Amino acid sequence: PFVYTAYLAICAFAYVIGNSSAQGLREQFSNALHLSHELAGLNARLEQKVETRTAELSAALDTLKRTQDDLIQSEKLASLGSLVAGISHELNTPIGNTVTVSSALTERAKTLRQRFEDNTLKRSEFTSALVALEEMAQLIERSADRAATLISSFKQVAIDQVSERRRRFDLKEVIEENLTALRTGIKHQPWQIDNQVPAGITCDSFPGPLGQVLSNLIQNAIVHGFADRDHGRIEISARVVGELLHLVVSDDGVGMNTATRVRIFEPFFTTRLGKGGSGLGLSICHRITTTILAGELRVDSTPGVETRFTLSMPLRTPGTL
Repeated sequence: PFVYTAYLAICAFAYVIGNSSAQGLREQFSNALHLSHELAGLNARLEQKVETRTAELSAALDTLKRTQDDLIQSEKLASLGSLVAGISHELNTPIGNTVTVSSALTERAKTLRQRFEDNTLKRSEFTSALVALEEMAQLIERSADRAATLISSFKQVAIDQVSERRRRFDLKEVIEENLTALRTGIKHQPWQIDNQVPAGITCDSFPGPLGQVLSNLIQNAIVHGFADRDHGRIEISARVVGELLHLVVSDDGVGMNTATRVRIFEPFFTTRLGKGGSGLGLSICHRITTTILAGELRVDSTPGVETRFTLSMPLRTPGTL
């Protein structure tokens, strides 16, 4: 009887334990299923948030690109406006000389004719008048040539900058056209700009954007590199390695420390905040170089010695002409 009773007790205990384990398993399974549903809901909401955030970031990126394009257009128009003002001022001298001398030439010719008609013209006076007339004519010719050169340079630079059209061009000629326009604005400043680019480098690219990059780099050297200095020299050189052009713009200005150099291409970063520096010039240079010109722009600088910008770009921009 004892053994039988013990057996029944063990069976009853096992039954209770079994029911308890099954109940626990059912609860665990139910909890796991509930957690699975919650996780599925969280994943769905997370995916929705990711999609929404991605759409917001995409819209923000599009807005940023449009803003950058607007800034480039504004910078281009400002550069062109400055160019027009500089060319207009520079044209005053040769055109003024032409008007003044041509008026004097007309009066001298009238006087000479009157003396001849009155039979009062002496041989010595006639000879002297011829020499004076020749000198006046030469001065008019030089002034007209100077005006024609300025107008031609301005016309080509303006067409390239406004249209951004692609064409084949000689690098030295395009750079000289841009420098002719730039020099009008710094004619009475102690800055020297030397074009050391060799002739014969032919590019198939966008001369307008290239000229804008060059203009911004030169203006950056003048405003930042030569700040508070009474002298400064900018040298522009170039070399070709294979199908790659390396255009170097260097100056002997104050240079940059490491902290400035690593941020130099950031939008709105400037060392002359509130003193005429917007911090957009080099950022725009970098964007034009990497997008339109399909190249890269690097900077090396030694404080107190020099700053060197190197624009590397294909001689032939990818795509068709």
